[in-house]
Amino acid sequence: MKIYFGLDGGASSTRAVIIDSNGKTLIKKKLSKGTNLKVYQDFAPKRITDLILELCNGISISPDDISAFGFGLAAVSYDPGRELLFKELDRINIADRSILINDAEAAYKTSCQDDVGVLLTVGTGVICIAKNSNGDFVRSAGKGHDKSDIGSGYWIGKEVLLKLSFNEAIIEHEPDLLQMRDLLYQRFEADNLNAVLEDIANHEDSLALKASIAKDAIEISGENEVALSIIQEATFNVADYIMEVISMLDYQQGQTLVLFGNGSVINSPIYRKSLNDSLSFHFKNINWIFSDISAAYGSAMIAALSKDKISINIKDIIKGDYLVSS
Repeated sequence: MKIYFGLDGGASSTRAVIIDSNGKTLIKKKLSKGTNLKVYQDFAPKRITDLILELCNGISISPDDISAFGFGLAAVSYDPGRELLFKELDRINIADRSILINDAEAAYKTSCQDDVGVLLTVGTGVICIAKNSNGDFVRSAGKGHDKSDIGSGYWIGKEVLLKLSFNEAIIEHEPDLLQMRDLLYQRFEADNLNAVLEDIANHEDSLALKASIAKDAIEISGENEVALSIIQEATFNVADYIMEVISMLDYQQGQTLVLFGNGSVINSPIYRKSLNDSLSFHFKNINWIFSDISAAYGSAMIAALSKDKISINIKDIIKGDYLVSS
């Protein structure tokens, strides 16, 4: 029985799994640290190989026993990060069995069965992808947090910090700003804004830390005008990303739009409602579908298909997912 390793590495967290060719889960784990190859190029390669070895040890196998390794990674096209990762993979002798893909493509594999559908990922970052009639990926956004992809968790967190910094002198007199500041202090266990900013700047996972602020902003947006304005701007721009992808497909405006969602931010009903409002001019009905299967499985499935021409079925993975390790 051949076995495969799959990884889904974003900016805030990393998930990994080992499955066999029948789709049975042998072991899996979530790491609360990012492996974005650009943001964490000095940390990501070692985090990844440490995770491989930990999972192998957990089921008493060697990396040599694994037929192929699939890595779905944010910023996979960033050459310096790729080079460092391949050096680290070569150190444990698996570089020649490793396949690197974008983390969104790994998520598409587990979400959009039969390669049909539009996938929107909104977590720390944001990207919208689909496959056209030729089977080629089309996409919008996904340029990275430093390229101003508006609407992501990172962007929302950054906007919250900017609002508070620019209006620090009047916060005590503005209830909405005050509520937002107090939530920030609670999250970072701080009593002043400079302490929060320094904590974020000096943390090795600063990107994820800043993105974590989005959760509070989304939750209070129903009662807080400042938070609401940030979320509305975020979802207005994300709607544009979706429409950009739609324009490259055969969709007709006015019909029901089916979207596959992926990521911590898009999982929020409040965020989705705001996004639905932004899309309502173009589509009467919008249906959301979420996969229960981690994109790490998508990476493993792609590795199995690429290396051994073995097609692992999602239904078999669901049936064989008997072990949870987090």
